[in-house]
Amino acid sequence: MTCRTGIALALMLSLCAAPLAATAAASVDATAPVPEGDRAFYMEVGEAIQQAERGDTLGASIVFERLLADPRLASLAVDGRSHVWASAAMVAAEQKDFALATQRLQQALAINPHNAYARLRLAWFQLHAQQTVAAADSVILGAADSEDSPDITTEMVWQLDTGLKDLPEKRLALLQALFDSHWKNDGVEPVELWVILATLQVEAGHGDKVPATLERIDAPIALVRLRSDKRFDPYLQPDDTRYEPVAAARRQIDRLRVETMLRPGLNETAVELATALMIAGDLGDVVGMTDQIAAAANAATQAPQEQAFAIGWMLDTRSRALRRLGQNDRAVANQLIAVRMAEGSDTVSQKLNLAALYMSLHRPMMAREVLRETDDANLSAYGVSSHALVSLMTARQLKDDTAAQRAWTVLEANRTEAPGQYRDALLTDNRMDEAAQVVIAQLADPLERGQILLELQDMREGPVLEGERDYHERWEQMEKRADVQAAVAKVGRIATYPLFSY
Repeated sequence: MTCRTGIALALMLSLCAAPLAATAAASVDATAPVPEGDRAFYMEVGEAIQQAERGDTLGASIVFERLLADPRLASLAVDGRSHVWASAAMVAAEQKDFALATQRLQQALAINPHNAYARLRLAWFQLHAQQTVAAADSVILGAADSEDSPDITTEMVWQLDTGLKDLPEKRLALLQALFDSHWKNDGVEPVELWVILATLQVEAGHGDKVPATLERIDAPIALVRLRSDKRFDPYLQPDDTRYEPVAAARRQIDRLRVETMLRPGLNETAVELATALMIAGDLGDVVGMTDQIAAAANAATQAPQEQAFAIGWMLDTRSRALRRLGQNDRAVANQLIAVRMAEGSDTVSQKLNLAALYMSLHRPMMAREVLRETDDANLSAYGVSSHALVSLMTARQLKDDTAAQRAWTVLEANRTEAPGQYRDALLTDNRMDEAAQVVIAQLADPLERGQILLELQDMREGPVLEGERDYHERWEQMEKRADVQAAVAKVGRIATYPLFSY
């Protein structure tokens, strides 16, 4: 899935505490001879895990305190002892005692340093403690020790990748570890991350690894980024249809259609299919595949918790398709439903998109009302700047200089982490020379270059709405500037693609 704004660590912690049954009881080799005393101990551990999974985490916590002090624990094999400590850690996490959970995971790893389950759970708590490098190291080790694809959420991977933005060597090591262990996003290849990995490989002089990375990138927008960047010219043949974005769009749709048949339901694959159809311009198909979801959601007060994330994004995509079809009222109605259905998951993205839609329709008071609902949200730097950008645009429509200045304070503070939003704010205020300088700086930055080259490509767009008309005109003026064109020519190229961007 594409990178989303507003990722909260609380979401990741709720995810990391879930798979208790995958620890001690499940780790015992049923074919190996187990002493009767050990078997009885394992059964008590399993019962405590089941007790926690039934919701009695306090009772399970008391049981684990006793089990960890039980002399029988010392007689278990190394793997078994390590997994008992990991199970006890996750029960402590259910009790919100993250310090104790961390201590127990460290003990599990002291017993068995190759316990991938414990190592990857420890990474969650390290990230919660803002120990980004330590968390990345734990993921690298855990990925290497995982028998299958490492059990780590997409949200956590994106959080780590963002946190390592200024540490390219560690960022490269993390992404390479995930790539080598065949990690995927709920079965979907995370091509955006592999583009970053390929970029880091080129910059680090690891050109021998780039072809293998490119082999796992078969999605249109990712290929547009690569083809626009001259650094990848040695690896991409212009006449090779394997790397042609429109052909890749059709392959991606065909592949995702098959996968949704094999794994039906509201999941990441279904969300990816809707996005792929949107990019290819199959807007009617996006609306058609989400009709039943929209009808059911319209009649419901909330989505099932385990489906809220997928439903929210499916309806968000449906809203954007309707907007591009010129059906603005239906777009608003569906975005409102998307916000309601995403409750209990990540509603920040849907709310920011709703506020942006109201702003584009020149309904600033409605945009401001939605923005207020996200004022206290736990946002990334990207999310904070996205909020401030929509706030600035809304303030300009309302001629509210005080609110505009507040937005500028936020945008200035985050200009390094979110240069795109800062640039768009400059365009909003018609500060053309400064905006052009930001674009030129992005083009010169090895890791910002791919994103700005993508934004400069000539791609399909929906109807330009009243509230965004001035911004679009200024963007087009900036693209044509001689200094911007010269900066592009040094490092990349602009081409025309019959595709929508994200």
